[in-house]
Amino acid sequence: MSNTGISDVIPTWLWNFSSAYDIDLSRNHIYGEIPIFPNDGSYMLNLSYNKLTGPLPRIPISYMLDLSNNYLSGNISNFLCDPTSFARNVLALYLENNLLSGKIPNCWMYWPSLNLIDLDNNNLTGKIPNSMGSLLSLKSLHLHNNNLIGEIPKPIKNCTALNGLDLGFNKLVGTIPRWIGSLPMLRFLVLRSNNFTGHIPVELCKLSKLQVLDASNNILTGKISNCFNNLTAMTSKSQKDPIYYYYGVNDQRPRENANLVIKGRENQYNTILYLLSTFDLSSNKLLGEIPEQLTSLDALQSLNLSRNYLSGSIPKKIDSMTDLESLDLSRNRLCGHIPTGLSGLSFLSHLNLSYNNLSGQIPIGTQLQSMDASSFIGNELCGPPLKKCIEDRDTMHSNGSEEDGEREDDEYWFRLGIGMGFGVSFLGVIVSLVVCGFWRRAYFWYFEEYLCNKFVDYFIKINYMF
Repeated sequence: MSNTGISDVIPTWLWNFSSAYDIDLSRNHIYGEIPIFPNDGSYMLNLSYNKLTGPLPRIPISYMLDLSNNYLSGNISNFLCDPTSFARNVLALYLENNLLSGKIPNCWMYWPSLNLIDLDNNNLTGKIPNSMGSLLSLKSLHLHNNNLIGEIPKPIKNCTALNGLDLGFNKLVGTIPRWIGSLPMLRFLVLRSNNFTGHIPVELCKLSKLQVLDASNNILTGKISNCFNNLTAMTSKSQKDPIYYYYGVNDQRPRENANLVIKGRENQYNTILYLLSTFDLSSNKLLGEIPEQLTSLDALQSLNLSRNYLSGSIPKKIDSMTDLESLDLSRNRLCGHIPTGLSGLSFLSHLNLSYNNLSGQIPIGTQLQSMDASSFIGNELCGPPLKKCIEDRDTMHSNGSEEDGEREDDEYWFRLGIGMGFGVSFLGVIVSLVVCGFWRRAYFWYFEEYLCNKFVDYFIKINYMF
């Protein structure tokens, strides 16, 4: 009876049908508290996306329990720590997006069959209990956005079947454990927004199936290891199989989900998460150069190393990351020129290189010129989409000067030609009159006899007319 517009409390007689294979009342407007169950439980119970309130009662379920996206509150110890519960065969436990509070109880040994635990977005406090390490079949652990403290407990390394581990947005401390590299099936790791310190362990390079790594917003130091090219699931040769990301009712509910920052925006990914490949170490205190080995992750779609203290140049082989859609290297200490190959990444739709020490001209290409100018500010860059380069203006000025010079040269020679012609003509006449007496006498005779007679005749005609 999912998504049928029911607006009512749960009647106690409903549990008369508790022997049914599946009870699904999700996505309605059911409110009030969950009534106490009888001893016999149903195979699967789904009351997600309603308006249920109050504490969690003991619910004898033998397969899956989904109470997510309600307003359930209070401590969960009474629910989890009953050794007589029929819940020992439960495979999936969805309690995310509620108002649950208190510490996570240390009694997970009563739930040995669990494959999935989702306690995201609650108000849970305290440390992660050691007993979670007894869940040898656990494939997905989500404790995102709570108020958990302390270190990641070492017994979790026994959960070698883990595909997804999300501990983001808590207050966890200590270093990232080296033993995480011994979880061979791990495909999804989120440690974002905690207080982890120290270096990034090189053991993470052993996670050959890892597709999503987010350790942003911590206090990590040291250099980025040059062994991350061993993350073969981030290469084009990897096969992204959705079977590792789905689990639940008819295999339609995503097992994994995550809030990831891609293309400068934080979005929640679930159904398409298995298609993503991201690497995010932003907002830490990492030093040194960007290892060129990262460019061999040619199936990586998002690379974010912003807000660190990285130096050196952008790797020249970055053009080999042909699937890259989002690249953020902003607010570091990178220098040198932007590699020309960056303009050839045809899928790149988000780029941020702002506030570094980059210089020179932005490579010409459709991708880079279509970016917003804010992607390049805070550097010594020029060219579209920023202002024109000084070299261009100098070239234009020099070209203009050459043209002006050519025009001035033409005018100079023109005037020189006129002057020389006049001089030659004038000197030719004067020299002839001075040197040759015959020409001189003929010249004066011409003025006396011809021109004077003409002048006299002209005045006689004028006098006659008047």
